[in-house]
Amino acid sequence: MHADGYSLARVERAEGARPRLRACAFLAYDTDDQSKQLMRLAAQQHLKHARCTTLLDAPDYQLLLTEAPVVKPDELKAAIRWRIKDLISFHINDATLDVFDVPGAENAGRVREMYVVAVQNQAVQQRVDLMDGAGVNLQIIDIPEMAQRNVAALLPEDERGVALLAFQAHAGLITLTRGGELYLSRPLNIGLDMLQRTDNQTGYFDQVVLEVQRSLDYFESHFREAPIRNVALAPLPYDIPGFTDYLSANLNTQLIAVDLARLMDCDTELPPGLQAGCFATIGAALRQEVKVL
Repeated sequence: MHADGYSLARVERAEGARPRLRACAFLAYDTDDQSKQLMRLAAQQHLKHARCTTLLDAPDYQLLLTEAPVVKPDELKAAIRWRIKDLISFHINDATLDVFDVPGAENAGRVREMYVVAVQNQAVQQRVDLMDGAGVNLQIIDIPEMAQRNVAALLPEDERGVALLAFQAHAGLITLTRGGELYLSRPLNIGLDMLQRTDNQTGYFDQVVLEVQRSLDYFESHFREAPIRNVALAPLPYDIPGFTDYLSANLNTQLIAVDLARLMDCDTELPPGLQAGCFATIGAALRQEVKVL
């Protein structure tokens, strides 16, 4: 669900085979009730009988990095809840939590760390009610960071490590992955609206370069693994003159332009504009874990 419409992607996964993109579409909101539009979409795509995932919006959750408590597995959620209660912007009793490990602790000789996803119960319930009311068989609620990791895992460069950089209208996201594991995620307060402005364009380009380089440096020093030498740029909805050239010239890495049509078998046309609008949605549909948030 976007500010201006719905995006949908249908992906099939089979062991040992490339993912197959069966359908991909972006539907701008019309003047009709948006819930009715979702009902029509669900009926057209037979979502009542599909295994469906939805992505939360950034204001609805917080992603926190914390030291993992030394407790029994069945006590982990309770211990984490106590640890982060003063770190989130809403009351801990109003939060649904999930956790996932940060890899590399053994290699770095450091304590085990975890990412904690804290979601407002109200946001979860609103999304569930909307999907149920529209006839969507909702099974998974996910976050954009994990969706972006799923796309990065398709890149051949992910085996040795890749930084994936994606932009929306008002924000960006950097993820650092290796071997399909998310090591680091950093939000950017620079979006497409700023990158295309001409009044201080070089300054905004510089900020992106600085944030990417800081992330790469942190990865190398904190995880004590071989440095990441590849930066991938997610599809953009339109050309930003000079941006990719600036990244290539100022980052001491190889810059890769992500083309989802080359990473999957596609049953539908996938032009760059559609790739950009459905990037996170396709990433969510690529999810293979069965654990839910």
